[in-house]
Amino acid sequence: GGMQADKCPVTGATATTARGDSVEFDFFAAPQAYRRVAAEHRADGAFHSSRGDSFWVLSTYEGICAAFRDEDTFSVSRVSAADGAEDERWIPLTIQGRTHNEWRRRLAAWFTPQRARDLTPAIRANARRRISAFVDRGEVSFSDEFARPYVLENLMLAVGWPLADLDHLLAINVAMIRSREAPDPRQAFNAETAFPALQEYVRRHVARRRAEPVEGDLTSATFDWEIDGTPVSDADRESLLTVLFLAGVDSTVNHMANGIQHLAHHPGDRHRFLRDPEVRPAAVEEFLRVNSCMYPGRLATREGAGGVASQGDTVLLPLALANYDPAVFPEPERVDFDREQNPHIAFGTGHHQCLGAAYARAQILTAWEEWHELIPDYRLPDPTVEPPFLRNVYDLRIVW
Repeated sequence: GGMQADKCPVTGATATTARGDSVEFDFFAAPQAYRRVAAEHRADGAFHSSRGDSFWVLSTYEGICAAFRDEDTFSVSRVSAADGAEDERWIPLTIQGRTHNEWRRRLAAWFTPQRARDLTPAIRANARRRISAFVDRGEVSFSDEFARPYVLENLMLAVGWPLADLDHLLAINVAMIRSREAPDPRQAFNAETAFPALQEYVRRHVARRRAEPVEGDLTSATFDWEIDGTPVSDADRESLLTVLFLAGVDSTVNHMANGIQHLAHHPGDRHRFLRDPEVRPAAVEEFLRVNSCMYPGRLATREGAGGVASQGDTVLLPLALANYDPAVFPEPERVDFDREQNPHIAFGTGHHQCLGAAYARAQILTAWEEWHELIPDYRLPDPTVEPPFLRNVYDLRIVW
């Protein structure tokens, strides 16, 4: 499951840069580690890791954006440096060209900015209901008790999964996340209660909707879709629903929690967010930039791809590097709601830019608005220790 390479054991493998230097590096390293190595080799615009099958990492905003936009040179047939990533057919992530355009056109209708606006009252009610349930308690596990069920319910609302299935899908999501801390993450991910349970759910849901189609339901809609003149196969339909689940929850949960963690530690930013509704959209964008943590991969199709890669090499395009490039974002470490320019690519760029971007933005902004209305003043139990960067397995305790 290379969708969100978050918290995995860091192995001390060596990496070499374009100049042939060696650095300790690992695909599953935290964003800070990517940034540290990139800074050491900024002049090169890339570095190379000899770990496992080996891979290149592009490290400048310009280089990463150019690679995202050139799918002839940087193919989506491999979207991760994780072992076995090239064996997967993920709809629409690993599809390109005209076929991808057909998938995307149909899917995009479900995630337009207008649809995000239409769903916002339901999203807001969801946030308020959940926060109200624990507001008197004075403490909460932010991700586990609030952000994760909130985001999952919003996804289910958008794609038409029955809300009665929420607890079941939540358990599957948690099992997949916890797998990253297991002694053997791959084995735990493929345990019966984790990824296979998601595949089974998706199969059952497709059968249920085929028997009784529902108006305003994505799965039911796909029965009428043709791609390249051919009706969508059940295998592709199930792949699509699986990708929506994998892509539609964890990243948004992470961004919600990372922002709250910062605001808990920075009263000035928190008070500004509270008292100035005008600044909130810009704040969301700045937190998206600062907390980007995905490392999408691509397959180099020719020699000299990105100026460094050979044909057949895996090339990573880390959003955490593009969005911290000091040439584009002065003082990139600083959270600044007043940035003159913030052309971040937290949702990627090019043909495969995140389809759910408008919906994710609406969920984050709405959750933070409702949170601050009901819980304006809050802190971490031990405010002296700020975790360096929140992962979505981390139990973010908030007290008030």
